[in-house]
Amino acid sequence: MSDENLKATPALPLKEACVRAAIDVIREDGLEKLSLRDVARRLNVSHQAPYKHFGLKDRLLVEVIRRCLRSFAEALAASGQGQNGPDEAMRALGEAYLTYAVQFPLEYRLMFMTPWPADAKTAGLSQDARAAFDILTHRLSALKPYVSDAERDRDAMFVWSSIHGLASILQSEAMQYLSFSDADAQAAVAHAMDMVDVALAQRRP
Repeated sequence: MSDENLKATPALPLKEACVRAAIDVIREDGLEKLSLRDVARRLNVSHQAPYKHFGLKDRLLVEVIRRCLRSFAEALAASGQGQNGPDEAMRALGEAYLTYAVQFPLEYRLMFMTPWPADAKTAGLSQDARAAFDILTHRLSALKPYVSDAERDRDAMFVWSSIHGLASILQSEAMQYLSFSDADAQAAVAHAMDMVDVALAQRRP
């Protein structure tokens, strides 16, 4: 029986197992330690087995980032369900963004704070990134009519960069030295979210 069959029955298919093992390597040892050989060792398969699916380490990393982008988009899409109006749905999206960044810091860093492999675009990561962005633009369109897609996208970039800035600061070591209590940090986040709401409200017709 081949290495791949050993991993596929009854557990995960080898390709999926490689992706999960890669995430473990990055989490435990850092991105620079990721290699197909290390993934193979963790899965107790031959060194050649992962190459059948990925060929290069960068292709495995692309697939890891793709999974992160898709889970992130799913979290955003699920936010705001049952809300009474577009304002509440937009606020829920911002909260879901911050929650994801806090609960999955490694995945967040891989998506937004790590250089992507050179072939990320040809591998289709741009479509996965756009899927999350489109959730935001859809919420914005529910708030106000836009003259053009370009205007809507500019507002989306403003919202995205604001929430991303919050998420990045909350994860940074600098927060440890600012003497913010948990309550102060939560109040600062709520204030920043309120300011985003105010900015969007001012741009409505």
